[in-house]
Amino acid sequence: MTAKNEKTLQPFSAAQRRTVLSEAREAGFITYDKLDRLLLESARTQAKTNGLLRSLKGVEIRPSPDPDDILNRPLDPVSLDSSTTSHFARFADRIRRMSRLTRAEEHSLARRLEFARARMRQAIDAANLGLDADQREIVLSRGVRCLPEGQELAGDYPPIPCGKLTDAVLEAGADYNRLRSHFVQRNLYLVIGMSSAYRTYGMPMMDLIQEGNASLIRAVEKFDWRKDVRFQTYAAFWIRQALERMITANRGIVRVPNYVQQKLRRLRREGKLPRNHKDVDVRDMSRHFDTNTQTAYRLMETDRSWFSLDAAYRDDDDSPIAALLAAEEDDAGMSASEKRQLGARLDNVLRENLTEQEQDIITLRFGLGGERPHTLDQIGAQMSVSRERIRQMQVKALDKLQKPRLLEALKDFL
Repeated sequence: MTAKNEKTLQPFSAAQRRTVLSEAREAGFITYDKLDRLLLESARTQAKTNGLLRSLKGVEIRPSPDPDDILNRPLDPVSLDSSTTSHFARFADRIRRMSRLTRAEEHSLARRLEFARARMRQAIDAANLGLDADQREIVLSRGVRCLPEGQELAGDYPPIPCGKLTDAVLEAGADYNRLRSHFVQRNLYLVIGMSSAYRTYGMPMMDLIQEGNASLIRAVEKFDWRKDVRFQTYAAFWIRQALERMITANRGIVRVPNYVQQKLRRLRREGKLPRNHKDVDVRDMSRHFDTNTQTAYRLMETDRSWFSLDAAYRDDDDSPIAALLAAEEDDAGMSASEKRQLGARLDNVLRENLTEQEQDIITLRFGLGGERPHTLDQIGAQMSVSRERIRQMQVKALDKLQKPRLLEALKDFL
């Protein structure tokens, strides 16, 4: 259901409300389409929610007959890209092809989930399971599970004998889990997209996705539709925070305080901290961190990506990095003919993709064509422009060169 043809829900009038509740109690069930209209008014305050819970006590909630209802639309996309061979790529492709929830659908699903949680709490209290407040919250967060006779549950999940679980508890728990799972799966694309943005920090992609999924579940449980904001906006905060904390805790050999990592990321986003650190003036960094140059240098040293030599060289190549390094030949091992061919190939790549000024900067900066490597200050002095301008042009030129087809042109020498 798109935003153009989306149906606008209207609350029942007082007379309609009495009729719907009376029919639900008489029939023993109510469908989600009617519950949605009841919740438009009843879910606004806790007192009204409790009143609706009392009115629907013992009433089963059934799927809506409307084929366009949120829960009636299939999660799986109609088609997948069969040309994609990577398992992760197929998974990501399937997630991205799922239909997205509109704002109204997000809020409707959030109201259903909130009501299902309230029903589960009501059923747990009525069953007298002997849980304290903390144990009840654990059950509400992780779902209803019981302890078979003679077995023990690991962790801090409270031991609940299966014989004590009433049908009302099981039904309410299943309903809550189904709604939460649907809400999470419809928003997995947020985790895929945001995790991909953090791949360059040296963390395995699946670890990032796992951490993002846990934060997405937390966001679903905490979302307050009364704030009138999009869920994707709210969830993005939770996912980003979880990913950055994970990277902070696991990246590098030395543990760096979170506030330092945040400042380093901010400086990098602002373009003041290049990845290679070669073009960074430690005096500028000392001013940013309000510290001496020695401490600033040590902080910059922590901002490096660490990886295992046993890790795969590329996603499509299982060869470990250590094997690649061991197989590399020294530059002196290249014949004069090979050096000439490499030089000519590099000249063609630079000439076809960069402006004349960008070619000069890359040639001087990295010592190509027999030149010795120059600093940014030296290049700026030669071209009569500022050091910062040279740095900006170098970054722009390197971005142009980071294309698969250009690497393909040089593959015989890599």
